[in-house]
Amino acid sequence: MTTLPFAEWRPDAAGLNSNFTADVMNVLCSTAGYIPFPQLAVFSAAMADRPTGGFTATDNDGTKYIFAGTATNLYLLNNTDLSWTDVSQTGVTYGSTDTERWRFAQYGQYVVAVNANNNPQVYQLGVDTAFADLGGSPPKARFVAVCGDFLFLSGLTDHPNRVQWSALNDITGWTPGTNSSDFQDFAYGEAVMGVTPATNPIIVHKHAVTYGTFVPGSDVVFTFQKVMDQRGAAAPYSICTRGQRTFFADAGGFYMIGADGTDTPIGKEKVDRTVFQTIDGATLYDIIGEIDPFYSRVYFALRYQSTTTAFDRLIIYDWDLQRWTQVGGNLSILFPLASGTIGYTLDNLTDLTGYSLDDLPFSLDSQVWQGGAPVMAAFNSDNKLCFFAGDPEEANITTQETGNTDGTLSYIDGASIIADTNNVHLTIGTRMRRGDSVSYGMERNPTPASDRIDFRSCSRFHTFKMRIDAGSSWSFAQGLSVSSRPAGRR
Repeated sequence: MTTLPFAEWRPDAAGLNSNFTADVMNVLCSTAGYIPFPQLAVFSAAMADRPTGGFTATDNDGTKYIFAGTATNLYLLNNTDLSWTDVSQTGVTYGSTDTERWRFAQYGQYVVAVNANNNPQVYQLGVDTAFADLGGSPPKARFVAVCGDFLFLSGLTDHPNRVQWSALNDITGWTPGTNSSDFQDFAYGEAVMGVTPATNPIIVHKHAVTYGTFVPGSDVVFTFQKVMDQRGAAAPYSICTRGQRTFFADAGGFYMIGADGTDTPIGKEKVDRTVFQTIDGATLYDIIGEIDPFYSRVYFALRYQSTTTAFDRLIIYDWDLQRWTQVGGNLSILFPLASGTIGYTLDNLTDLTGYSLDDLPFSLDSQVWQGGAPVMAAFNSDNKLCFFAGDPEEANITTQETGNTDGTLSYIDGASIIADTNNVHLTIGTRMRRGDSVSYGMERNPTPASDRIDFRSCSRFHTFKMRIDAGSSWSFAQGLSVSSRPAGRR
């Protein structure tokens, strides 16, 4: 018996007898193989229209507020019946689109929402019942970030190469030169695509990266130094930050920036060629990046089918393991958030509209029922808020191809799956020449008495496809134990 570990998903580098595979789906990577990826489970009622942005805020009492915006309105989730309350500014019809999305930031007890077509909006937690124009006449902007004691606006409609920040400790102060409010125009890098939320922010341009330094007591307030040239974010909504790490998608690859502005090409010879040869220029701009609020994973939502508004693929990078996986999807928005204002108990779970204890969408030990617990969320194609907290998706893992290049054959008479589930199916693929297409046989299941799956296959090259049924209970899939022997030449 030969152990064949499930290989790292690295479609750019997968090849014969390598340690990489070109095909996995609906799994997360682990230190020794793969673990399940949870299905989306519906949490809220449907919104009136497709959302173009979402955000979670927390007030001083620890209460959570979940906001979402559509093309024309802003909404707040009612945590009692999980419906959506319109909190749009009275008399205003907003102009958000799939390419001019809502972006949010929290400054103290205020939530600021921006898109390129409307004045910046503000909502005071626990006080307001509707958004209003942010005071001080700030410019229209695509992106917003809290940088220390300042509110930064970027992607400005009238000045795309500019960043502008508020007065010190006053988000309604926007007069340059007054109380440290000011702006900076950049002569390089083309448009500013986003700013990281840090006291010393990183400014990501379309073709450059700039490191900003707050200088207390100085007339200039911030100094700026270009730290990267001819590389930036072609996809502005892909820029996402947690702690010391910032991620983004450029025109041909995925990158991670450290706190000092140094970059790491995290997709090089792993996924970059595969991804960027699949998407086109229009869908490149639309890539959304979000960081898991708990685990060391960054999610990128992609449109592989450019004719649809839905994101049909997630690719996920684990920066601790330095590995990628992918997941199929049908999403309109992806974002991390906290689950609600209270910790639900057995006594109040049934107060949720449409649910009983027999048909709860998540297991009772899920983080979703813990008030404010950080989880990844998305809106599905029905415009309902969902959490990635359901039963496992159908998992598909293809092994690396194995075989001898000297023309000899191998005979495989069986294999056992190293995983903690019996709801598995295995298919063997063969080809005699590397230029041929792989021919797969019928799916086979383990025998009732053991984990063994019987085959009779003689070929120069072999590969296996494993599938685990959706909804199956499992926690790891490590590889295969294969029974094989030399079979001479043909």
